[in-house]
Amino acid sequence: MRAAIVIAVAAVALALSTVARAGSNVAALDDAHPNQVTVTTGLEYGLVLGAGYERSVTLLGRRIALAGDATLAWAEADAGDYRLRAGATAPIIGRGAWRLVGSVAPTVRGTSNATADMTGVGVDAAVLAGRYVPRWFVALELGFDWAIATRIVHSDAYRMSVYEDARDGWYGDPGGNLRYGMQGGVSVGRYGVILRAGTMRDTSGRPPLLPFYATLAVDARF
Repeated sequence: MRAAIVIAVAAVALALSTVARAGSNVAALDDAHPNQVTVTTGLEYGLVLGAGYERSVTLLGRRIALAGDATLAWAEADAGDYRLRAGATAPIIGRGAWRLVGSVAPTVRGTSNATADMTGVGVDAAVLAGRYVPRWFVALELGFDWAIATRIVHSDAYRMSVYEDARDGWYGDPGGNLRYGMQGGVSVGRYGVILRAGTMRDTSGRPPLLPFYATLAVDARF
């Protein structure tokens, strides 16, 4: 029972440090401006602020975006509440401007509070379906953010007031969150803006404390 409670606390606490990556406009990727920097802010489990870098390359005849980003809790700017991620976005199939796009990103995230220090590893995967042209795109989004394992180091305060023999270590499969919504963006020259909005449910079908997300990303290509 205590192990189940610890895992549940870890899943909720680590969720507070995550923000889903805004999708790239795969129709705007080209050799002239293969690099892109992005700043993201918004509401997703709380207020967040993130920055990322993306490089587009051609692989097997397809233009693929390789990216990495870092996110902090914005309300407190707490470096102990973070998320690091690296991954790839690529078109799967398409006809004309209509495309199905997939993305996958291994993730490391951490948080600290009065209960414990927690570090989690997982993966974020998404599928987007919509219309992509060089100057704009709009797509439906379906994604899953899965926490594969979490390392928990309990605080002295927790041991004194809750459970003295709490066991530190790795706990497997603390849970995940399914998201579904929409995203769209426009580009003017080398600059772009992407908006995302949608709702979330955990693996049991229940909504988190904040059951929706809404983020704004601004990017520049060079």
